[in-house]
Amino acid sequence: MKRNRMTRSRLLAGVVFVSMALASCGFSTTDELNAWLANERKLHSAASMPITAPRVFEAEPYELAGQIDPFSSNRLPGDQDLPSSVSSPFKRDATYDLELAGERRDLEKVSLDAVEFKGTLSQDGAPVALVWANRQLHQVKLGDYLGPNRGKVLQISAQEVLLRELLQDGSGQWAPKTTVLALSGGGK
Repeated sequence: MKRNRMTRSRLLAGVVFVSMALASCGFSTTDELNAWLANERKLHSAASMPITAPRVFEAEPYELAGQIDPFSSNRLPGDQDLPSSVSSPFKRDATYDLELAGERRDLEKVSLDAVEFKGTLSQDGAPVALVWANRQLHQVKLGDYLGPNRGKVLQISAQEVLLRELLQDGSGQWAPKTTVLALSGGGK
């Protein structure tokens, strides 16, 4: 019984609260709001600046139509005119094309700064380097590639791994660079 009274009194209090909230809203019009907006617009009106008309572009006539095109490959010096000791920026060097072609393996996607040389072992008489990269220990043989610059493993000793990386110079030619991956002490 006591519970019923509590429930009824709460229900009655809720109905009274909702009816008072609705009564306070009243049946007003938007006249006050419109008057306030008009007043604010008068106070804070921004002066609009006139937009100038765009300039008219006048194309210049191309007067060199009868002459050699400056972007034609015929204007480039021929490779046959150069002595063999001079390298031409226009001559394509295909020395490293086979090494640069092909899909990159996991160790070629890792920077050499993130690769640690941990030691060596021998498989069938050939030296194998143990390198730590991507939280794994990898076996690297002669001729394998390490790092993003196609570092080819040339030599493996107990103290270091000798790599030949390929770097592109300013003229677009590939130049070899020797890099040494030294034995790192201690484990992590």
